[in-house]
Amino acid sequence: MRFTAVSYVYTVMLLMLLPGCGKLIDWGKESIPQGENIEKFKEVPQKHVRSVTVYDQFTKHGHFDALWLTDSVRQSYSNLYGLLRGKNEEQKNAFLRRQLEENNHFISFYVLSVYELPLGDQNSEWQLFLKINDQMYAPIEIKYVDLNMEYQSFFGKKYNRFKLAYFIKFDGRNINDKPLITPETEKVQLYFRSIVKEATLTWNIPELPTKIQV
Repeated sequence: MRFTAVSYVYTVMLLMLLPGCGKLIDWGKESIPQGENIEKFKEVPQKHVRSVTVYDQFTKHGHFDALWLTDSVRQSYSNLYGLLRGKNEEQKNAFLRRQLEENNHFISFYVLSVYELPLGDQNSEWQLFLKINDQMYAPIEIKYVDLNMEYQSFFGKKYNRFKLAYFIKFDGRNINDKPLITPETEKVQLYFRSIVKEATLTWNIPELPTKIQV
């Protein structure tokens, strides 16, 4: 009987405290330093991530995640890079200008692929190319990279120890030195093609403003 009475008292006390839990949490946030929320720097890049899984019947034949390094993605990277290293506004802008200059000449992506499907070799099972305005373009560079922590965070949970990261670069201009992406361009598509399968990742230009002035 004594045990029952004690249990009853504890239950009543718990019920009395529950309505105030929200206030207690709010008080904790106000009283205990929470630090600056840096999630805001990840919102734009995460909208530029595309993923595709390819199956051969019930067997996974390939999986790829890609992040297009548009101006806005590079701006987010510069902001997060500067924040983590205590850079001032002038230093961050100088760093960003160097990033944007790269985009004046090239179209670049970070691509994640599983260990079993390496990219970049002549005999790789999957080959890549870019499609813009109904024209196909081969990459001028595919290289394995140690993805830095800023870009790892942009991929979120899609990045893990079972995947390899690659930097994929395409020439951003044609043989007449004209940009491949024009005001009329509606989408950019990154193709992955094997002997038996094909997968496409698509970025719709109107949804993703790409040019930034510093």
